[in-house]
Amino acid sequence: MGLLVNCPRGEAIADVPISDCPESLGQIQKVVFQRVNSAAGTKNKFVIATADPSLLASWTPLLAASDGTKVVQSPYIQSPENEPGESKEYGGGNETLSGIPIVIGRDHTPFTGNLLRVPQSTIKELKKLQGEVLAVYFIDEFGRIAGLVDDHTTPTEFRGVPITSLFIGDKKLGGFEGIDMNAIKFNLYPNWSDDLHMITPSDFDALTELVTP
Repeated sequence: MGLLVNCPRGEAIADVPISDCPESLGQIQKVVFQRVNSAAGTKNKFVIATADPSLLASWTPLLAASDGTKVVQSPYIQSPENEPGESKEYGGGNETLSGIPIVIGRDHTPFTGNLLRVPQSTIKELKKLQGEVLAVYFIDEFGRIAGLVDDHTTPTEFRGVPITSLFIGDKKLGGFEGIDMNAIKFNLYPNWSDDLHMITPSDFDALTELVTP
């Protein structure tokens, strides 16, 4: 449903931290796919104390892995868009007091984009991911990597954002004045961004170096 209400209520309303540092992701240009779980009951994640995701050495074994920890990077994604889920409401009219709807949750967030002039041999392999239970790391135009953390102030774990309904489209022919492309889209669960956190790689370019060896 996407709506979490703490009840019984505490003695006071929750503290709301106010920061003077703005937070904004740039244009999403690639995503990195990984299974949500490496094995039954075991989530894929970076334990920052021993595998700092800002270092290439922490990603290298995952790129080369032959088990459930493996990560793969997408081609460049053009026209990336996401539409945050709207509120889910009940009532209105005579169903609720004064005709005011009751907010009962929020919808999922669709993410869409296009893969331009990508060889169909690559598309064929991407389509195989449609049957997986996946998470993604977002990579923006500045090479920053966005994922989920266990604590915003002092994170000890970093992991991908779970997605659902991954779809890779068939080739759209560009014709005389257009360009060939394949669609990519998936859905993010309600509240997906609550624990979203950005890291800046310290010794690699996340857009060009997170490739399978």
